[in-house]
Amino acid sequence: MTALIQTPVVLPSEVEYSVQVAHRSDAQSGPAVYQISALNPTTSKVSLAELPPCFLEIQIGQTSELGPACFAGVADLLPGEMLQVSHVLVHEAVNTSLRVSSPGDDFLYTTEVVGQSFAPTSLEATLALEVSDRDLLIYGPGETFVSDLVLQSTDSASQLLDFTSSCKAEYWVLNDFGEVVFDSRETKPCQAIDLELELVGEERFTLSQWAFDQSNACLVTPGIYTVVAELPEYGLSDSTTLRFADIMDNPCSTNEGLNIDSTLTWTEDDRFEVEVALDNTGQERYIRMVNPCSFEVDFTDQNQNSIHRFQTMCGDYDGRKILISTGERVVEFEILSVQMTQEGQAILPDGEYTLDIHLTSSPRTTTTFDFTWSTVDQEMNEENEVEEAIETYQITGQWIGLLTDSGTCWMLEDADETYLLSNARTLPSWTPQSTMQGIYVVHDEASAPACQGFNAPSVALVEVQLERNTVTESAEETAQENEVVPAIAQDEPALIVPAVSAIVTVSLLSMLFAVAATNESLRIPSTLAGLWFLGLMGKTHETTDGRYQRGRLMGYLTANPGCHFRALMSALEMSNGQITHHLRILEAEENIWRKKDGRLVRYYPLTNQLHPNTSEDDLPVPSLSPDPNSLQGKILNLLDRDGDLGQFPTQAELAKRLEKSQQLISHHLRTLQKYGLVERRKMGVKNRYKLTREAIFLLETSEDFSRD
Repeated sequence: MTALIQTPVVLPSEVEYSVQVAHRSDAQSGPAVYQISALNPTTSKVSLAELPPCFLEIQIGQTSELGPACFAGVADLLPGEMLQVSHVLVHEAVNTSLRVSSPGDDFLYTTEVVGQSFAPTSLEATLALEVSDRDLLIYGPGETFVSDLVLQSTDSASQLLDFTSSCKAEYWVLNDFGEVVFDSRETKPCQAIDLELELVGEERFTLSQWAFDQSNACLVTPGIYTVVAELPEYGLSDSTTLRFADIMDNPCSTNEGLNIDSTLTWTEDDRFEVEVALDNTGQERYIRMVNPCSFEVDFTDQNQNSIHRFQTMCGDYDGRKILISTGERVVEFEILSVQMTQEGQAILPDGEYTLDIHLTSSPRTTTTFDFTWSTVDQEMNEENEVEEAIETYQITGQWIGLLTDSGTCWMLEDADETYLLSNARTLPSWTPQSTMQGIYVVHDEASAPACQGFNAPSVALVEVQLERNTVTESAEETAQENEVVPAIAQDEPALIVPAVSAIVTVSLLSMLFAVAATNESLRIPSTLAGLWFLGLMGKTHETTDGRYQRGRLMGYLTANPGCHFRALMSALEMSNGQITHHLRILEAEENIWRKKDGRLVRYYPLTNQLHPNTSEDDLPVPSLSPDPNSLQGKILNLLDRDGDLGQFPTQAELAKRLEKSQQLISHHLRTLQKYGLVERRKMGVKNRYKLTREAIFLLETSEDFSRD
């Protein structure tokens, strides 16, 4: 025999318990349901997570038992929230008493229970409600409650069942207000019959199905529902609870009188906070939270297209019931904070937007702001902050000018690093030249528009410490050498310029190749240009090896369409110059074509199905490119490991495990879905994520990703 002893528990003084009794009909015959609820009537959240173990104690007559947890496992109660803790089903033939209490009797409820008005037929059996094909009693729209009532004999001998009504086994459903929302007897007539059944072992009764609709054809609201099943003629009953979840707003509910009182405040250049409270100009009422996240934030453009949407203040459970009193700011929520940049990237392009903040409740309530976002303003503010304490440092090298769509991008190239020139505002008389090299004092600065396509440090030049013209010095050195043989210098003066040009050209080419190596979009055209210059010095004849290498290249692209430049170099073990040369020939012969993809350039074989006019959605999935150490790579690894265990995380679970915001995780999940690597599936009431077959294949065949 096991005895469980509870020590007294001091319940939060803000919480109020209540018990309400409900019957199937006003006649108050049959079983009675005592619903136990806890209410937070204050305007502040009440935390329950630090309470010691606490279970309600239930006593019917002389029989005692340990009931459910005092707060049904909920960690906190929102302002105005009413929580259904549990229920007690009482179906007694004689008068008795009911006592429900917490350890220490901070909460105590006692009442006298009146027995049945008629004496039911005696039967040696137990009754159990069984729900079909369901481990967790959580339902959503479009699902149906299917159940059986099982009568199990406790007598070894057979017993005779005598039914006088066609409504032999029935059930009814209560919401957490104690209201009957469904009664199986209302969907069919109960007729007088004379039926005898022999009970040996068990007898199973199939109950009517319920699609979670009400008599007014509306779906029920999200929340906890109590199902009571009974054999009326034998005084036997059983009950269970289930949860109905629906993230959509119920059209039968109205938000008349409800309004969100909100204030938006910028706390940083890229962060704002919104204070949110509810006003109610109508009668006191309850609203339902239909989502574990309290708010949905949606940025829409001038064409009413949603550009960025995410949910925030998550961690609650759906179906919360909140009491909204009459008055202003009757419920105040936690401050909502929105970060407009994630890992240095803005979540929105510059522009004019409408910011909609939806309270994910039924009825749904929304507040709206006109919203302007500009990263230019942010960069100007950051620039002003930097000017207060600018750190300068010294760099050396030679200038290289590269022509881009936005102008000339000037770069300073030294032996170890390449620097992009943002500006030289403090030196109005100085301009960069490709023949100049020197020592310069600079500080970090945002890149110029012409250099935004390159991945290198960007600097502003503030001082020229030493500078020299490499062409002039080379010419002087050549002239000095020529003075040794005056006759040759007089007879052939034109040879000086070609010599200087060759020196400068070779020097510039070496610097150009070094800069191009840091960016794929720059590397390809730069390499082509280099090969063209080299071609002026002397052409090479085509070899059998060249045709063989292009055959390898075509074969690899046919098997891996969409492979990018660097991946081709690695897979085929070719040098930068080799791969560029063969790609140029294949493009000229119209055997392949290229497509820009961010900083990458992807190559495809030119076929009837794959050509430059092929829509992006119809292009094959490119080879796996995320770095395993990048956030996308970590998401893929997590989904891979969880998938092996038959688990599929939600967006919120991924954000928690990777210690990133849900907004950032949502952005990368959408990117991975776009490339066909991740799919989203509705499982129960939540969206969960899993790898596609293509992603699993790519992970298995990628050397960068290890599958432990």
